[in-house]
Amino acid sequence: MAISHEFDPAKGFVALPSDVMDIDMTPGAFRLLVELCRMANTTGECWPSLAQLSDRIGRSKASISGYISELRNLDLLNTTSQKMANGYNYRLKYCVTFWQNWRAQLSNMRQSKATPKSKCSVQPIERRVNSKNHSHKNHTPACNAEKKQPSAKLVSVFLNWSALSKGAVFPNFNRPVNNTLASETQELLEQYATDISTKRQIENHLGKLWLALNVAITPNELTLQTTNLFNKRISTAGLIAFTKAVQTTWQNHWRKPPNEEQFMQLFVQSQAYNPEEGMLRMLEQFLKRWNMVQKKLQHRTPSLNLAA
Repeated sequence: MAISHEFDPAKGFVALPSDVMDIDMTPGAFRLLVELCRMANTTGECWPSLAQLSDRIGRSKASISGYISELRNLDLLNTTSQKMANGYNYRLKYCVTFWQNWRAQLSNMRQSKATPKSKCSVQPIERRVNSKNHSHKNHTPACNAEKKQPSAKLVSVFLNWSALSKGAVFPNFNRPVNNTLASETQELLEQYATDISTKRQIENHLGKLWLALNVAITPNELTLQTTNLFNKRISTAGLIAFTKAVQTTWQNHWRKPPNEEQFMQLFVQSQAYNPEEGMLRMLEQFLKRWNMVQKKLQHRTPSLNLAA
């Protein structure tokens, strides 16, 4: 006899972007992401312990740690260590990178249904503004920013990997990856590696960006921003996309630089202007996944002497 589930709408629900379903991740990582979204505040932050998360989704603490690393590698999650007064680590602060911007977009969609707006909408910046007299008029419409379209070869390779991984249990694939696809992927990644920006290039680019916007930034703040983008292995095209994201959301009266969380949210938004770099990051993950499968197969294959 089938069981009929009854859910209480008063307990709420979790609304996720449909694009999240297209990101290749393990079922456990997806379950953890949903749980963190359920627990997150309006800025995407929450502070559960590993024990709480383990109890919530029914996985070991070691598994939870693995899922956290996976979500971080996919740029879906940022974590910050919380320290006690004596300097010891207390627990992690989790921030779902897309959550605040996603909630703002949902809110704008609800408002647009009630009040028709122009086709060229303005995307709000996730900044806290204290004054009631601030004007939120954006001077760089989002629809004027051009996207860098990925090459036909990159799209073809990416779609082949996506087809191989669709529905397969991590880290396996639906069928073996042929050598041609693996070599083409490696070639694309090597080409991308030559375009990775140096710290000096990133620092110079950010310095000019904030100067043009009349934003006063300290050397320490600039160094932190540079390090964050360098750790993301941002390319020249990525820096251009980041500039577009900032120009699209920045207000003329803002004179202080974004804090670290706001800065990384701008980086996440910039990926919309640079889908090529997002595809290349996914190709890195696909290739690592295939290498894991090969090592597993080599470990399971008996030696010739044992077979004899």
